[in-house]
Amino acid sequence: MSSNTPPTRHGPWSRRVRETLLTVGAALGVLCLGWAIAMSVFGITPLVFSSGSMAPEIATGDLAFARSVPAADLRRDDVVSIASTSGVRVTHRIVAVERAGDRTVLTLKGDANASPDARTYPVTQADRVFAHLPKGGYVVSAIASPTGIFVGGLLVAAALFAAFGPGSGRPRGGRRRADAVTVGLVLVALGATTQVSPVQTTQASFTDDASLTTGSFAAHTVLPPASASCSTSLLTATISWPGDPRYDYEVVLRRVSTLAVVSTRQITGSGASTTYGTLDWVLSGLTSVDFRVEIRSKLATASSWQSSTVQTYSNIRVFVISLLPTCTT
Repeated sequence: MSSNTPPTRHGPWSRRVRETLLTVGAALGVLCLGWAIAMSVFGITPLVFSSGSMAPEIATGDLAFARSVPAADLRRDDVVSIASTSGVRVTHRIVAVERAGDRTVLTLKGDANASPDARTYPVTQADRVFAHLPKGGYVVSAIASPTGIFVGGLLVAAALFAAFGPGSGRPRGGRRRADAVTVGLVLVALGATTQVSPVQTTQASFTDDASLTTGSFAAHTVLPPASASCSTSLLTATISWPGDPRYDYEVVLRRVSTLAVVSTRQITGSGASTTYGTLDWVLSGLTSVDFRVEIRSKLATASSWQSSTVQTYSNIRVFVISLLPTCTT
């Protein structure tokens, strides 16, 4: 009596798909790990250009590689990347180097700019660009994006499943060890690329000067009236002053004894006088009441612009019994 051994079930993962996944994972792992090691060992800083002031040599979206060098090694025409005081990286070409003892000051200019940067850069060292990869910045940015990290996580999960999940054929010996090495490479590479020599974004900013031509500016002072006069007629008193077409005026009638305001008048347009009569007198005392007249200039187009001081020009004395006003100074 013989027994038949059931065939091995491979499930949804065929051997070809499994091997392809592990091969791709191993290749990407080696590539990423090599990238991280090279960046760390050789002190290389990757730079992704987010603007185009270094075009056409280095365009927007290009990936450049820079290495830190001492200021003494920097020369005119070198392309350097310098972090400004605000923390923003600027990558431009050196157009002038000024050395004074241990101090080195660089003047930079973008190839696409018509004039040098407005500010200069004192440095002791700088990242000098030695190579660039057209459009490589788009690839690196995509990998470093949340979507890229998510895809990397899916790749790790797929490699793990292909190596050790159902239908993997449960390889033994050398094959299992090779699968473990592959998955390890992917995991180590992902960790290394997020920790070693992170990619820097540089603006390579446009800094062309703009000129502005204007006329002269002068501040305006609102002037009070230069003089005032007072005249009477029966029961009225008229205050006049030389008018200025730029101004309106505010006239205040104030009782001298208490400084209380009896009336306030706004004189607009071409008016340069105002008349007070019996109804404006506020009588007190036994003999007479003195009133003070104050005149303030106001800019006609902006009433909040007023003369800096309130000027007093004339007094009006009103006798209680007769109510006849007289002008005094």
